[in-house]
Amino acid sequence: MEDRNDQLLINYLDRTLEEKEMREMEALINSDDETRKQLRFLQLAVDAVEYSAIYDQVALIKENFRVIQPVEVLQTSNKKTTRVFRLSKAVRMAAAVLLLLVGVGSYKFFTVNATRVYEQAFIEYTLPTTRGQATITDIEQVYRAQNWIGVVATVNRLSLHDNKALFLSGFAHLQLKQYAAASLLFEKVLANNAQTNDDLYRDEAQFYLALSELAGNNTSGAIQLFQQIQADKSHKYHQQASKIGYFDLQILKIKASR
Repeated sequence: MEDRNDQLLINYLDRTLEEKEMREMEALINSDDETRKQLRFLQLAVDAVEYSAIYDQVALIKENFRVIQPVEVLQTSNKKTTRVFRLSKAVRMAAAVLLLLVGVGSYKFFTVNATRVYEQAFIEYTLPTTRGQATITDIEQVYRAQNWIGVVATVNRLSLHDNKALFLSGFAHLQLKQYAAASLLFEKVLANNAQTNDDLYRDEAQFYLALSELAGNNTSGAIQLFQQIQADKSHKYHQQASKIGYFDLQILKIKASR
């Protein structure tokens, strides 16, 4: 039954079903979670092909499948007609390519997760040194020493609310794996930006907020932020965020919806 559903879903994606069957499949997709998940996975496979380097080769192979014609062979023993398909070398190669795609796609689907994407995207934040800076503040000193507990304690002790202090405290919470607290501080930076109409620590807050949301299992929020950064070529973290592939984000989205 499951194989039949897969074939029906493939035909649904190809728009080769009869009108009545299309309506029935749409009703099943809307009412059944498992069928919806199967459809998403199949659509993901289609996206993978479209974005892969072998797209043109697969398209050519698909065309080769179309032009294969059955040859009728008369069986003298029982006078029955059977259909025999003569598979060309291109078709045999097609089977190998498609099997490889399925294998690679399945491996990627089961190995991509929030932890792996977080590790792929994470980068240390290095506090810049201002030329001619006469003194180093308390928070800068503990931050450069990577004393994350000290950073949080210093910001709290001095009741600092500027964007720099909020961001550094947020990053310290991120390093301490206190993801909810980190997200809250990065959001405060962005709220300050919106209120003052400036961009001080805006890019930094957006990128590390995405990481905090990802690590804190708010996958949908993280994906939305990463996509915004990837779409903005002027963003300081555009290149770093772009290391996360389109395919990986789609897999995370599907897993988050389960």
